[in-house]
Amino acid sequence: MSKRDKADAGALVYGGVPRARLMPPEVAMRRKESARRRSLIALTALVAAVTVAGVVASFLNAAAADQRLAAERLLTEQLLAQQLEFTEVTQVRSDLQIIADLRTQLGTVDVLWLDALAPYFRPLGSGALVDGLTVISDAPAQPALGISGPLRQPRVATISMTIVTPEEPTPWLWFRAWEQLPTFADASIDRITLIDAGYETVVTINLNAEALSGRFSPDAATDGESEESTDGTDSGTGTGTETETETGSETEEGDQ
Repeated sequence: MSKRDKADAGALVYGGVPRARLMPPEVAMRRKESARRRSLIALTALVAAVTVAGVVASFLNAAAADQRLAAERLLTEQLLAQQLEFTEVTQVRSDLQIIADLRTQLGTVDVLWLDALAPYFRPLGSGALVDGLTVISDAPAQPALGISGPLRQPRVATISMTIVTPEEPTPWLWFRAWEQLPTFADASIDRITLIDAGYETVVTINLNAEALSGRFSPDAATDGESEESTDGTDSGTGTGTETETETGSETEEGDQ
């Protein structure tokens, strides 16, 4: 303590500011607690108000979504009702598409065998007898036959004929005549055997795409297709099959 403070300590001061706190400390603490309590109450009320607002907004949004869903369901039911009115049209369109697909597939393999084979019988001569016949062609939805070997041409069908002649055969003359046919791809002599009735010759002939009938092409006329279909049925058509026939009569010029 300085000298001045010591001198002032013994002197009386009038009109000075009292320095003593006469209010009990409990009162000040109670005021602080009251202010804190009011702040907590206000904060709680604010949180409750925000929560209620969020819940109300959620309910309103859900109600609006339900209304939109109901409207969409009503529209869907109306569309389904309208679609049921055109069920037959839809079925017809589906059937037409299936038929078009089948026509496209058949158009790549269909061969009128009687018409295709007749030109190959003519060069054989009047004394020749076709004793056996096997035909193989492409089939729908199956791998193509392809080229049968080296130096061969693309093919859509293969014919294997067993020809019996009373005299020595002349296959080179047959080949010359066959080469002039538009459906001819290539051919080969498999064997020539001497038998009691004469000579037995086995020939394999490959046909190219010109042998296809074209009855089921997209641009074919309806009437023409019907006539060709009837002719093909009478002639005995085959697609994608292997058949063997035994002929019991001699081949004649222009009547095979």
